[in-house]
Amino acid sequence: MPVHSGTGVEAWHTQLLNPATAPDIRATALRNNLAVDSPWRHAVLRHDARLWELFPAECAKFTMEAEDHQGHASNDGGGDIDSDPHTPSPMEHVQHPVSIPQLQGLAADVCTRVAVYASVSSAAVASACTDVDAKEHVVQALAQMRAMLRQFDAAAAKHEEVATLALESARMQHQAMQELSRVVRQAGDDVATAVLNVKAAVASGSRHEVDSAVKQRCTVRGRAVENVHAASRNCGMDAKYLEESSIGIQARTFLDQMEDDADTDATTGTLVQVVLCWGAPVTCRHAGL
Repeated sequence: MPVHSGTGVEAWHTQLLNPATAPDIRATALRNNLAVDSPWRHAVLRHDARLWELFPAECAKFTMEAEDHQGHASNDGGGDIDSDPHTPSPMEHVQHPVSIPQLQGLAADVCTRVAVYASVSSAAVASACTDVDAKEHVVQALAQMRAMLRQFDAAAAKHEEVATLALESARMQHQAMQELSRVVRQAGDDVATAVLNVKAAVASGSRHEVDSAVKQRCTVRGRAVENVHAASRNCGMDAKYLEESSIGIQARTFLDQMEDDADTDATTGTLVQVVLCWGAPVTCRHAGL
């Protein structure tokens, strides 16, 4: 039959939940009742450094973490004496947050601390009003629970910081992509208008108007290409992703079209001059034909 502590739970439960239990008794309770992969066993070992020597293999990670923490603390000891030891370093803003499994482990540790507090609090309520040890256990359990909550909150805050930065980056890139789309549409409209002006000038039969319209079309096309290139650079994203996006494809199609138009400028100009010469022979001497 299991031995009970008088509070409705088995004795080994109380031994593990009470951080003041002697280390050898706690170690026996762990070995006899909890599997190696038990989250409760993991949490007890993490928070009771007295057990680390009794479980060297399982607690090697905790020992290394404690040594690393002490090393960082000694390295940081040369600052101003008035500095707040809890003030986060600016470098924390560029550190990666703990992994999701680690965050889940911290959450499990928080639950364990809450369970410890609930147990010792219940025991204290049932104890005599002069039972100092029972009341001390409650205060200790509360302090440990709050310390674990602060650790969990700090880890969650770093996740929130990274998520917030990712959100801001996504918003900026979304706006940049929308701006690129607008620039491409505007560039296409401007070039189309310039082309229509050239056609109107050709229809007028005026060499001066044609020359002016052609020069204006070249200027508009050059400015449109520059604007699209600038808007593409401002997107601030991977070139491959940009090229494969629908807006990126529109931009690339427009730039390719402008390049093709530039290649045919000389031929088009000659044809226009021929048309003008046949339609207005008096101005043929200006065509160099």
